Amino acid sequence: MIYVYDGTFEGFLTAVSTARERGDTPEAITPTPPAQAGLFSEAFSIETDPDRVTTLAIELRNTLSPDARRTLWYAFHAAAPGVELLLWRYLERGLSVGRALDGMLAHAEVLPVWKLARAVGREAHRYKGLVRFRELVDGSWYAAIEPEHRILPLIAHHFTARFADQRWIIHDRRRDTALIFDPAHRRPLLMDMAVTGPAPLAAEEYRFTELWRRYFDRLAIAERHNPPLQRQQLPFKYRRHLVEFTEE
Repeated sequence: MIYVYDGTFEGFLTAVSTARERGDTPEAITPTPPAQAGLFSEAFSIETDPDRVTTLAIELRNTLSPDARRTLWYAFHAAAPGVELLLWRYLERGLSVGRALDGMLAHAEVLPVWKLARAVGREAHRYKGLVRFRELVDGSWYAAIEPEHRILPLIAHHFTARFADQRWIIHDRRRDTALIFDPAHRRPLLMDMAVTGPAPLAAEEYRFTELWRRYFDRLAIAERHNPPLQRQQLPFKYRRHLVEFTEE
């Protein structure tokens, strides 16, 4: 059976709950319907069920450690083909052995998920210092990023806590999704958002951008200029939307 869900974590938990109830071992759990099912497989669309999600979440909370649940949450946001099936096996093992899962890092059903969670966590942590907001004509603040993994839900709390009095957007241009926050609503929304043109920057933003670039240049010590070390500490893939590395 191929389980097709809506791409959300809640949808994934619904698929896991449904498969366990049916006694199935899924051939795949995917947000994309297969172009053609296998000879002996069938695609089964899953609609997210809040009751199933709540029931399974309670079971996970009572069975797995906080670290194991955090590993599951982070790994789910990895941009890795077939990650859902890895998570399925991880959960099957975890629900079987409980908190002993924390000591099974070398196990074939645990190690791949742990590695993905680490990679996602590192990238999310790095982007907390690499988001550059720029003021738009309507007074809101916009930042573009292109992360390897789907980190927007993982950095939402960080920026909500620090900019709770501002309207802002963090736009994942690789996936055409955005984290949008308005103080009136008190919580960020994850929404689809496609690029249709250059961001309409406020007039003052150009002046502040130039001041920031000049400060960045003045701060550098010419005698210590070390491009290889700079590339190691800040690879090119992170620089596209950093104003200190771009020219407009």
